[in-house]
Amino acid sequence: MKSKVISIGILGLALAFGTTSCKKEGCTDSNATNYDANAKKDDGSCEYPVVGDGHDGSHIMIKMMHNYDGATITPADFNDIKYTNDKGTNHSITKIKYLVSDFVLYKADGDSIVVEGYNLVDFTNTNTFAYAFPEDVHVPYGDYTGLGFTWGFDSTDNVSGAYPDLNAANWSWPSMIGGGYHYMQFEGRFIAGTGDTLSFAYHNGTAKNPNTGAFENNSFPVKLNQSFTISNDASISVNMDFAEWFKNPNQWDLDSMYTMLMPNYQAQIMMNQNGRSVFSFGTVTQ
Repeated sequence: MKSKVISIGILGLALAFGTTSCKKEGCTDSNATNYDANAKKDDGSCEYPVVGDGHDGSHIMIKMMHNYDGATITPADFNDIKYTNDKGTNHSITKIKYLVSDFVLYKADGDSIVVEGYNLVDFTNTNTFAYAFPEDVHVPYGDYTGLGFTWGFDSTDNVSGAYPDLNAANWSWPSMIGGGYHYMQFEGRFIAGTGDTLSFAYHNGTAKNPNTGAFENNSFPVKLNQSFTISNDASISVNMDFAEWFKNPNQWDLDSMYTMLMPNYQAQIMMNQNGRSVFSFGTVTQ
């Protein structure tokens, strides 16, 4: 279970244990000011240039950017039937809320920096588009090969009632279909094949298997491969294309799948599959 205190850890440190002590120890990170080219074993003494507030390392901000087939989505675009999905259905957007958790920065040397926590993005509050790593988290300068995070909560963290702020936001997923929390609420209105204008509620979360009765965690890891270098405080943007929720690999038919999707196992699995192509790496500003 997560708290709102977010910690940082570097994976792969276990490789440092169990080695012999005969190798020269020192700082083996070439990005450090006291890098020792002769050192064969890192002794944890590396020092880095100081920036900004006098702390070692960079402060990171993740900015979520939203589009529909490349056209930027803002709250001002809501309620207007201006979008056409892959099947040719015209629709509007009336609500967007979603949750991401556990950001990962992948280092060029093969290690990873994990920042545990979560962010509920809510289009009624555009301040939630930006997620700042805590002030006491200082990401080491250097070369990176990508950014990752979890869509929703993984099975360990998706615990009913565990997060007071999410409870207050009415973000819970019904216990009868697995409990825990929503991953997304994406809603709008569409022109049905009959000519009627109907509402759709594309809600994503735990999937209940009707054959076994088992609750299947429906989150998935996102990894965006992109080489970049951190040398100062940085803002990293992530693009989210909502058109992809309707088209890849499953072309979505709103006429048949527009309501009662939360207990619909097939719909939940299709959402999981379509979500894999929704995100792309944006830009790094520092």
